[in-house]
Amino acid sequence: MRRYLLATALAVTGCASQPPPAPMVIVKHDLAPPARVAVPPDPYEGLSANVQAAIRNHQTPTLHDGIATIYAYSPNAQWKIFCAPLQPTEIRLNPDETTDKDSVVIGDSLRWTIKVSRQAVMVEPLGTTADPNMMTTIIIATTRRSYHFLLRLRSKPMTAIAFYYPDDVRQLEAARQLAQAEAAKQATDRPTPATQQEASK
Repeated sequence: MRRYLLATALAVTGCASQPPPAPMVIVKHDLAPPARVAVPPDPYEGLSANVQAAIRNHQTPTLHDGIATIYAYSPNAQWKIFCAPLQPTEIRLNPDETTDKDSVVIGDSLRWTIKVSRQAVMVEPLGTTADPNMMTTIIIATTRRSYHFLLRLRSKPMTAIAFYYPDDVRQLEAARQLAQAEAAKQATDRPTPATQQEASK
């Protein structure tokens, strides 16, 4: 009996001598805020008032700016260009695209000459208005688009041809409005410093 009591006493003493377990530490991690939504620039910025009005009103008029005749681009359209001997006509491409000499094809290379740079094509007739065959087509393929033209002679030629791009502008504007709405929602949902302190308690 004495041996039993002694063993029990030793066991109790041993348990009491062990250090208490370390307290549990709870680490709070603040969630990083979501990345801010990037709002694209205004696609109407830099366009003339006439071009802006045409696109906003879903119209496609032929416009004029100085020496340039400005067409509304469409991938399925063919545009007329009136030319005259000794007076080259410049076809200007959009800044977001380029072309090269292998991507420009003209139907009548005997009566018409072309010169190609990265962002423009020059066309000039070699014949005269007395030649009944002085009419041809030209196709310009760029890194983004294709252009189809009908070339004809006229005493008053077009000096330069340029384009505006209604579909592109409207698509960019729709994407911009969507980003603006998402950014506004994100700003509304973003917690304030007061709510962050309350959540961390």
